[in-house]
Amino acid sequence: MLELAPPPLETEVFSPELALVDDELRVLALAELPSVEPFEFLQLRDLPTQAEPRAAGRVTAGLVYLVVAILRTCVFNAFVFASVALVVLGLSLLG
Repeated sequence: MLELAPPPLETEVFSPELALVDDELRVLALAELPSVEPFEFLQLRDLPTQAEPRAAGRVTAGLVYLVVAILRTCVFNAFVFASVALVVLGLSLLG
């Protein structure tokens, strides 16, 4: 029977729980962790620069939102008007 060699351990995917019980996996998992210094979060860093907001994009977005809102309102009002008209027509034909 032909036996295939297992792939190298670096390419294997394993459960994180296995690192708790297998010494070799634990060593590999700890070696792959980034180094973290204690109190590193207290060090001051340069703030990232913020991009300036584009006013033209906001105006365009506002106008598009306004047009969509008006169209949705008109379509809904037309639907309600047609529904009420059909109900009144149906009731007048029955009565």
